[in-house]
Amino acid sequence: MSSRAVFVDRDGVINALVADRSSGLLESPLAVADVTLIEGAAAALARLEGAGWTLVGVSNQPAAAKGALSLDELHAIQTRVLELLSAEGVRFDDFRLCLHHPDGVVAGLSGACDCRKPAPGMLLDAASAADIELEASWMIGDTDADLLAGRAAGCRTVLVRNPGSAHKRAGDVLADVVAGDLAGAVAEILRDEE
Repeated sequence: MSSRAVFVDRDGVINALVADRSSGLLESPLAVADVTLIEGAAAALARLEGAGWTLVGVSNQPAAAKGALSLDELHAIQTRVLELLSAEGVRFDDFRLCLHHPDGVVAGLSGACDCRKPAPGMLLDAASAADIELEASWMIGDTDADLLAGRAAGCRTVLVRNPGSAHKRAGDVLADVVAGDLAGAVAEILRDEE
């Protein structure tokens, strides 16, 4: 029997964004010490788990492709996010990272791929692996790329309007639901289910 899932972006939805040293824009953390959960994010994910939803993380993580971090450093940051969630009683059923970037400088991580959002590859692969019914599922994210990936996969979408990621939204990609944070997104999904 197929299941339904909530696909969740990481940076700016689950954990806080951090100022990039070169651009000053808020981006993904580049050090384990910079990883902090957004207030209420773990409790919101726990609500989804308690309601029987499959939790799947899907996150573009191109820092290694761009030469800003090693793969080991990037994976250590991911491990820290999962440790902080686990300490709050939250466990993802699956968490996928796209390590590629079309302008990458590291061999094997540069160039086009099917998994980098807005492409739906991570969602489609996770759905195939866990027999997830995409039409009954949701994608929660804070960027246009998240919404486009969710839509391309056949999911309904929730935009988390994080002010820090406004530079990754052009305003012309419509979401099914708009929320101020992950807690608000989860409340809307659970309300829709009733």
